[in-house]
Order: sequence, then C-alpha cells, then structure tokens
Amino acid sequence: LRFESLDGMLASIDANKGLNPFGDVIVAYEMNGEDLPRDHGYPLRVIVPGYAAVRNVKWLKKLELAEEEAEGTWQRGLNYKILPPTVLDAKEVDLNRMPGLSEECVFSGITKVENLSHTVPLPTTAFEEEIFGSMSMMPFAGSRTPLTPGETVLVKTSGWAYAGGGRNIVRVDVTGNNGKSWQTATITEGSNQPLRRAWAWVFWECEVPAIVCEDGVSVELACKGVDMAFNTQPESMGGMWNVRGLVNNSYYRVKHKLM
Repeated sequence: LRFESLDGMLASIDANKGLNPFGDVIVAYEMNGEDLPRDHGYPLRVIVPGYAAVRNVKWLKKLELAEEEAEGTWQRGLNYKILPPTVLDAKEVDLNRMPGLSEECVFSGITKVENLSHTVPLPTTAFEEEIFGSMSMMPFAGSRTPLTPGETVLVKTSGWAYAGGGRNIVRVDVTGNNGKSWQTATITEGSNQPLRRAWAWVFWECEVPAIVCEDGVSVELACKGVDMAFNTQPESMGGMWNVRGLVNNSYYRVKHKLM
C-alpha cells in the first residue's frame, strides 16, 4: 500500500499489514469525536499501529496498491535505514539491498524518580555485600545531610515501555548500579492488551537500590524493556547506527539528583 500526502511525502507499508483485519490499520478522519486537527493530519491520516511514525502519513491525498514500495527519500533513502557497524561512510551503502524501517523495536524510558524516606537494609549475604558495598542506614529524603559516594540508597522510579509490531511487553528491568544487578518492575497499566496487538505503551514502577555517584548527591539509573519474543534493548548503539540518530533503543539512562 503506497501513500502520498498533500505536501508530497511518499511512504508505504506491506499489504499484508494494511489488509490484515488484525493489523488494525485505518484511515482516520476524526479524533475524539471531532474532525482531525490540522497538526494531526486533517483531512485524512493513515494510522499504522506498531509501525514507525513516518509510515502514519498525515494529510493523505492518495492511497494505492502497487507491486513496489513508494519512491522517495522517506521510504528508500538513508533517513530510515539502519546501518551495520562495518559501514564507515554512508555514501558507500547500497540502499536497494537494505529495507526501510517499518515495525519498531523495543523501547523504554524513565519519567520519574522519587527519593524514599527509608534506606536499604544492610547486606545479609556476601553476594549482596560484593554488589552494593557498604550501605548507610541514614534517611535521605528531605535531608540535607551529605551522602557518601559509593553508598547505596533506595529510590522509586517509574516509566513506560513499548514494542513495535504489536508485540506485548512482558518485562521491564531497572538497575541502579550500572547493570551489576537488576530489579524487575511492576507493570501498572497496559499489560492486558490483546495478544500480538499491543499497540500502546505500558506503564511501570520499581523500587531500586542505587549507588550514589562521585558527586555525592546523584544516582544513575537505567532501564530496558523485554517483549514477548524476548527481544530486549542493547546496552549501547555501538553495533549499529543511523545518519539521523533514529532507532536508538539502547538502555534508557538518567542521572537523578537526590538533594
């Protein structure tokens, strides 16, 4: 299925997605019971759930069945091609041998971090002692007492996760010590989406032991989502790249100031 917008943008999706009754692709003309706002694609917009936003063409002018994908940079150009690490110069890429982005991969993010008023219990095993080191029993929420770099405190964090292609999110892992140990988050919303038709984010929350940074006032957290095919997020984007920085789904990292 090929799409053309009023501003000349060209994009397409596989007909197997567009014509599948379980693919949930629609041409939208209303939003919340009213005509589509201009910024959302008035008068018509294609909605392709589970696919990259660029395939959800706004201001739709033309829709057609074709034997080949759409022409143009948005479909066949470098913008939505993910390059292997062997490529050092994007000009050397044979674009015809590399598919454009359609289904998205796994993403997650941290949106909130709370300082809890209680602290982490002292280690009870040699393994915990090795991972977390010496732990202070001093409350820190609302306190101006300096923390010690390297000590472990307890924070509560929350966020979102999403996988393309309708793949349900089955787990979100969170770390406060650079991946030495992980905590499994509780999914609070979105876990009841239909199997293989999970088009929306899930929301999660988690209590995490976190090591105080060298500045004595911050902790660093990271999270990664896992979908029903057990795809997960890479630790870094060292293994692939995109000329615009798109599809960077490596661990989501955040540095949070405690006080």
